Amino acid sequence: MKRKVVIVGGGVSGLVCAYAFRKYKDIEITILEPATLGGEFLTGGLKYIHRTDSMVSMFTDLGLVFSNYAVRGGIMLRGDVHKYPDVFSGMPQGESERIQADHYRKTRRTEPGDYARKAMNDPASTKPRKALRTDFADMVKALEKSFIKNGGVIRRERLKEIGKNVIWVESGKIIKYDHMVLTIPLWVIHRAVNDLWYVPQGVAMKLNVVVIVPRKDTYSRWDYIYTPYTPANAIHRFSPDGFAYSCEINGELDQIDMVSDLNFIFKGGWWIKYIREGLKGHLLPLDNKVDWPSNVATLGRFAKWDSRATLDVALEDAKKLGRRWFAR
Repeated sequence: MKRKVVIVGGGVSGLVCAYAFRKYKDIEITILEPATLGGEFLTGGLKYIHRTDSMVSMFTDLGLVFSNYAVRGGIMLRGDVHKYPDVFSGMPQGESERIQADHYRKTRRTEPGDYARKAMNDPASTKPRKALRTDFADMVKALEKSFIKNGGVIRRERLKEIGKNVIWVESGKIIKYDHMVLTIPLWVIHRAVNDLWYVPQGVAMKLNVVVIVPRKDTYSRWDYIYTPYTPANAIHRFSPDGFAYSCEINGELDQIDMVSDLNFIFKGGWWIKYIREGLKGHLLPLDNKVDWPSNVATLGRFAKWDSRATLDVALEDAKKLGRRWFAR
């Protein structure tokens, strides 16, 4: 009899997990996802995919059109944009650490503690970061098509409660599992497990993405720009979004003076194209970790609670999980 595998969450982490498990023939995989496949990956701010051999292999296997490029990161200091993280190498260590800590305070609204160096991506990196460009909606569709073609099942049900080897959904139905992968946010897992296992609540900053069109484009060479210092202390990063720019702001948008920051960054003028409110943003440190049972695992940044759990990491983690659970 085939073992039953349930992947809770059909975001990109869940879809990539299903892709990594596809080669194991003695399992039946079900993805539990009541909403849009791909999740917030399709609606968030900065998005690029790190180039690894595994990601290239997956894109090629899925028949996706993609290209390679080197990520061009910037950081705005004293009104000028400098290459990031290279600019840190020419600074005294104390100044570099202060900028990183200030950016942490801006994005988390709390003191940095032991996590100060994780406020920005790869602050100590000295090598160019290689990435892949592709259409993200096409990627999600290709992963879905591959999953269904290999016999996978997508159940449009909302999770209600998690038990030992069983899941209850809101319709009242029961889904049994031998192995379960959780890719949903930790605070949702926290509510669903009751007293079965200890799971910390987990708190992520509320992220708002304001997409603007500048009247004068002066940042087209950059893939993203960090802004640790702005007049209203609101926008912490912005990045190209087609012919527009996605400006990321944490917190309650109606309580923030984003106009001052937009005027500071886009001095030639701008207009708002649209706004996405209430997305999941930066992770705050947990008070403790979870000791999961041997047949349960988490995948993706909001389930693992790891800001470094990018898509390439999720793919590698899923492969390791498959070898541990299913390889003979």
